[in-house]
Order: sequence, then C-alpha cells, then structure tokens
Amino acid sequence: MSYLLKLDDAEATSPELSGGKGASLARLRLWGFSVPDGFIVRSTAYIDFLGDSADLLRALESLPRGATPEEVSRVADRIRAHLRERVLPGGLVDEVTAVLQGELEVAPFSVRSSATLEDLHQAAFAGAHDTFLNCRGAEEILAKIKACWISLWNPRAIAYRRERGFGQLEASMAVVVQRLVFCEVAGVGFSLDPVSSNLDHLVIDANFGLGESVVGGEAQVDHFVLDKRSLHVIERRVALKTHMVVAAERGTTSCCVPPESAGGPCLNDEALQQLGSLLCRVEARAGFPQDIEWGYSGGELYLLQARPVTTIAPHWTRDESAERFPNVITPLTWDLVEEGFHRSLNDSFSRMGFPPFSGKWFALHGCYVYGNQNAVRLYAGRSVMAPRSFDDLRQAIPVMRRQYAWVQELPVHWARDLDHYLIGIGMLLSEPLADRPLKDVWDFVLRVRQLGSDYFLPNIAISITQGSLYRLMHHLLEMVFGEEGRNLFDALLAHCDTKTGMINRELFQLAALARNDPELVRELSEVSSRKLLEGGLLQRFARFGQAFEKVLSDHGHREIDFDPYHPTWLEAPWFVLDQLRLILHNPPEQTPRERERTARIEMLQAEARLLAAFPEDLRFFAMEMVRLTRAYTTLDDLEHYQTTRITLPFRKGLRELGRRLVDLGVIADPMEIFFAPFCDLDQAVERNDPLLWAALSRTIQVNKNAYLEARQHSPVWDPDGAAPVEPVTENGDLLRGLPGSPGVAEGPVCIVTGEADFARFPPGAVLVARTTSPAWTPLFYCAAAVITESGGPLSHGAVTSREMGIPAVMGVRHLFERVRDGMRVRVNGKEGVVQRIS
Repeated sequence: MSYLLKLDDAEATSPELSGGKGASLARLRLWGFSVPDGFIVRSTAYIDFLGDSADLLRALESLPRGATPEEVSRVADRIRAHLRERVLPGGLVDEVTAVLQGELEVAPFSVRSSATLEDLHQAAFAGAHDTFLNCRGAEEILAKIKACWISLWNPRAIAYRRERGFGQLEASMAVVVQRLVFCEVAGVGFSLDPVSSNLDHLVIDANFGLGESVVGGEAQVDHFVLDKRSLHVIERRVALKTHMVVAAERGTTSCCVPPESAGGPCLNDEALQQLGSLLCRVEARAGFPQDIEWGYSGGELYLLQARPVTTIAPHWTRDESAERFPNVITPLTWDLVEEGFHRSLNDSFSRMGFPPFSGKWFALHGCYVYGNQNAVRLYAGRSVMAPRSFDDLRQAIPVMRRQYAWVQELPVHWARDLDHYLIGIGMLLSEPLADRPLKDVWDFVLRVRQLGSDYFLPNIAISITQGSLYRLMHHLLEMVFGEEGRNLFDALLAHCDTKTGMINRELFQLAALARNDPELVRELSEVSSRKLLEGGLLQRFARFGQAFEKVLSDHGHREIDFDPYHPTWLEAPWFVLDQLRLILHNPPEQTPRERERTARIEMLQAEARLLAAFPEDLRFFAMEMVRLTRAYTTLDDLEHYQTTRITLPFRKGLRELGRRLVDLGVIADPMEIFFAPFCDLDQAVERNDPLLWAALSRTIQVNKNAYLEARQHSPVWDPDGAAPVEPVTENGDLLRGLPGSPGVAEGPVCIVTGEADFARFPPGAVLVARTTSPAWTPLFYCAAAVITESGGPLSHGAVTSREMGIPAVMGVRHLFERVRDGMRVRVNGKEGVVQRIS
C-alpha cells in the first residue's frame, strides 16, 4: 500500500488516515475551495516508523494523573531522543523522492503535522504540534516529516492530551505536504465572534506577510468584525504593524513592515467582503462554525485551513426554556435531571451526525432554568436542505437519504428500548423501602435516575428531528404553493394520534358520564374538587368513581409541574376533577370523535392537493415527508408521556429519604429534601456525620427561602443582555486591548518573559506576557487570566484561554510599562479591559 494520498483523493477525507488537518483540507478541496495542492503522508507511515517503540510510549500511560510537568517532560525527552535515532520507512523515502521530481524538486512546500486527534470538534490542539514552512527538496521535506512525527511527543502536546482525557497511545500522526503560497497578506477568520460567541458576526485578524505572525500572536494585527448577513464592516481596529513573517531562502524570517504601510489597513473593504463570503460558504458547507486560515497571493484568495470552533460561550436566555421549564425548579430536581439531559444531548447528536457538544444546553440561575441560545441556534436550529425547484429536489433526495437515514431508524430504536424502561419502573414501584437502611434508600433514588437517564438517551434527537421535519415541510410546501403552503401544512397535520389527544378523549367521556347524573353535576359545580374527594365522592357515585379511578390508574403519573417536588395526578386527583369541571361548564361544539373525523377529511383533501401538485416521480417522497412529520409529532408527545412515568418512583424514593431526614432532625417536612444539593446530600448519606447533617439542614433552609422568594418574581429574560455593566472611567488605571476570552477575574500580575520564568509562576496569578506560544500551555492551567501586549482574539493565547475558560485581553499596548509583578488587576475578557486595582 502507498504511504501517500493526494489531497484530491476521496480517501484522504478520513481522519484516521489523514489526521484532522489533512482530512479537513481534503474535504475543502473536494468541495471546490481554493486550497493549495499537495499530498498527505498517511498515519500508517508513522505507525511503521514507530515500530517496536510502544513499550517506551506506555511509560506515559503509567504516569499518575498528578504527575508534575518535570516528570512528564523527562519521559517526553526520552521518547523524542529514541525517535530521532529511528530510520524512516524505506518505502516512504522512495515515494516522496519520486513525487518531488522535476520542477517540484526546488518548489517551496509547507510540511504540517496532522494528528488523528487534531482539529476535532471537541479538541483543536491549536499549535500543539510542529509546522515547517518553505521546505525544498526531498531530503529536507523527509526530515521535516520525521520532525512532525516527533512533535507528537512534545510536552505541550502530551499535556493537552492528558488535560482533555485522551489516551497517549491513541495518538497518531499524518503529515500534510502542500505547495507554499507566498502571501502578501494573511491571517485567520472565525465565522462567529469567538469571544462573545455572537453567531451573527464574522471576525478577521490580518497582517502583512505569512499568517504565522497572526496565529502565533507575535505581532500587532488588524482586527475586523463583519455583519454575517450584509458582510458590512461593523468594527475596524487598524494596528501599527511593525513586524511580519516572510519566506527566507529556507524557512521563514521576521522583518519590519515598511513604514509607509505599517499604520494603514492591510485589507480593503472589497477584500474583507470576499473573505466574509468565504467564511460563510465554509460554515454552510461544514454545517458548523469554522475557524479558517487564509492568504492573499497575487490578488488571489487561498483557503489554507478550516477547523470547527471547539469552544462557544453560552448566551443564556429564557427563549428555549420558558415553555419547557416555566416555573422555579428545586435544586435537587435539577441536579438529578441535568446529567441525564446533557448525556442525552451528545447521544442524540451522535445518532444525528452532529458535532459533540461539551457545554451546557440548560443551566439553573436564580431557581429558574435558562437555555443556551447559542447552542439552540447551532443544533436545534440547523438549516435543513432547501431545494428551490423540483429538479433541485431530485438531486437532493439521494443526499438526504444518506445524511438523514437515522430519521427512519430512530422511532424503531426508541420503541425497542421502551419495554425495558417500563418494566424497570414497575419493579421500582413494587420495591419496599420502609425497612431499608438509609444508604439503600439513597441507592434506590440513584437507580431511578440511572433508569430515566438510559431511557432518555435518544429523546432529544426526537424533538430536534420533529423541528427539522416541520421546517423542511414548510419549505417544500411554500416552494410549490407559495403562501398557501402554510395553510396546507396545517391541513396535512390537522390530526395526529397522540397520547395527549387520547387522554383528552377519555376525560371528555368521563365528563359525559358525569353529565348523566344531575346530582353529580351539582356537586362538581358547587363544591371544591379536593373537598369532594376527601368527602368520599367516588364511593357515592360508584360508576363514575370506577371510571375516574381507571383514568388515575392509567395516567396517574401525569405531571402537574415538571418538577417532581410537585405531586402527580395520582397524588392530587382533585386536579383531574378540576379539568372535568371545565369540560362540564364549557362543552365543545364537537365531541373529540367528531373533531377527529372532520380533521381526517381535511387531511385527505390536503393530501390530494399535494399529490396533484407534485410530479409523479416525487409523489412517494412527498407522502413520506408527510408520514414522517406526523409520526414524529406523535412520537414527541408519546416520548414525553412516558418520560413523566419516572416521577412516581422518584417521589417514592425521595419521600422515604425525606422521612429519614425528618427523624434525624435535618428537615421538618419530608419533601424539603428537594432543596438539598445532590453532592451535599450524597456526601451526608455516605458519611452519616452529624456535622454534615447540620450543614445540610442550613443549606436546605437557605435554598428553600431562595426558591420561595424567586417564585414571587418573574425571571429576567436575557440575563446576559440585561445584566448591568460595571461603569469604567477613562483614567490611568484602565488599560484597553482586544477581547480575547470572556469572563472576569482578579489576581496579582506575574510577568513572564520566557520559559525561564515558568518556575516562579504562582497559581491564581494573572499571566502577563508579550505573547504566548504553544509551549506556554501549562501556565494556562493555573492562571487566573491572561494579558498579552501583542496578538489578537484569534491568536494562540486567546484560543487556549477560551478552551481553558479563563479571561484574556490581547494586544494591550505599552503593557509592560503599565503593570508590574504583584500588582493586582481585574481582567474583563469580554470587554477587552484591564483595570489596575493596586
């Protein structure tokens, strides 16, 4: 087998063969973007080069989690020294030498590491491995290929893998060898604002020369923000650019920017619009926000790299959560639910072929649940295929069948696993708890959570799929029928068999039964539902009572509120009687059965119109879309109905646990247990320490008071937008730069001028540097914040800060003259402001 793959080869799009960077470049070439030509050294060449070195590599796996950087570095040094002595596979030498013949023998190339774990959605590995520019001839290029392989074992790359939870033996390396483009201007671009995560903005950093000065953060850069829709420039910061990176006879060198160009922009508006268009097209083709490297050479724009944005800050609003979680939530409920919900997110995304999601979709703020609107837009709001004609649709259908095959499979998988869930709930409900030890009762609660979490795994995919089908159906109908398509959509979905509809029919029948007995109607009209039930209503009206008990037996798990702190129908049957009272006092013009018949006739007529408008060869597709949209409407409702069954065993276990806490004097009422944080409760049960129980009692009371207070007020809709911004005054204590990573942090300054200063860097300090490089990554793990004198929001320091979740401000001019070691500063990474405190 050949060790080399052409960039144009479809096989090169496999990350296992080409690494993350190589696979990305191959996809971009196949998609038609202007990517310089070249070839990829397969990862199999690295495996053959490694030979029998695996035992040496395992020394890294045996290092304890808390190994010091010095211990890791010693092992890494031994590995690299060993690999430098190894000989390249003979077949690789022959192939590379054969390719680099003729004019290519003296042509300039870049040689770039492309690790198989690199440029993934969950990990960028930005700058962790080596890249070499302006390499010429087979001998030099082969030497740089070997150097790329060895860089897989740089301490910074090892530290990154350890931090992100990747096994060291999982790491492998392909190498990209590409024609070098001698750029007059180059830089990076994000198809969102990487600091604020504003999805409507494009961000571009640029400098003269090659892009290394921008990526590495070694120089001042021009910074532009564009509106994604109009591509108009909405922010322009032109730097005094003093240095740029250019190609030398071999490799690269840094030189001065000509004085006449240093203070002017390196990109005009026409070039910015061209770059903005490129960013939008790459994002649309990849289906997710992208971070690209680009360069202009001879007036032509080249795409040099594209990778998914790995860190997107949340934007918390009530848009996504107000309907699902309208009321305050108790802390224990949220702690028990949240893990399962976010576990379901990534299982669902995996089924759907979406990128993994490492952040939070929902979070609790002030006892209310808020949704991450950025995540909603990126995942639930992903654009569906939008054909503009029947011919477009014919071409799109084969792609849709492949890309959305899971849409047909998902209902089957969900139904297959339903029995296990239902049987598990039955067993839990029948399990006696009264005489069990405290730890066993808590274990019961944990088993309930696990069962619910396992059942819920595919359920978010169901909800997202339903939304996607609705959008696609709307688009297809409007494409064919214009504005009338909206009405036709409503007619096609006029009736779907849902569990909610079935229960409503049962309640209607129960109300009809009550209406036959005037005395019962009078009782229901004049006496409160709770008082009627406590007074023995069901015994006095036997036939009605039997039917009512049947409804409670079948659907008693139905929730009154999402939070299982509140009782279900079974425990609050007066709630069902209140619904019957409404039906009795407001009888509909049609019975549910009559409405269903009318709706089915309307649906049949709409189907006839649909079939008449679609060409014969597309009618099956049209009706399949209708069928799937109806099926997912039914499934989404049924999934929710079955999900709420878990409330009964949850309340059973927590009520029993609450009783034990009442006996211990921790709480006054068993249901106050819902105000306990999960971790505190888990620790108290495990250790059964009086001090822990006392602390838990105080925490529960504080949380209950906060809950009762929050319940009295409506939540702020957009806390990010509505939160007051602390005013800052232009004075000598205020330093301004470019936003690099959002967040606010305080700490003492520690100025780091080079690796010699690493040893004295104290945890919790603010890292102040001219710039940072990938070798500085270990400092980010213990820094409170980062400030640099050069670079921009897309430099290594900013990218790494965002991945680490620490604030960063970049490009603060005269930084070293304005701060000193030990000075306390407050860093506001979102605003790009540093305030000297003392």
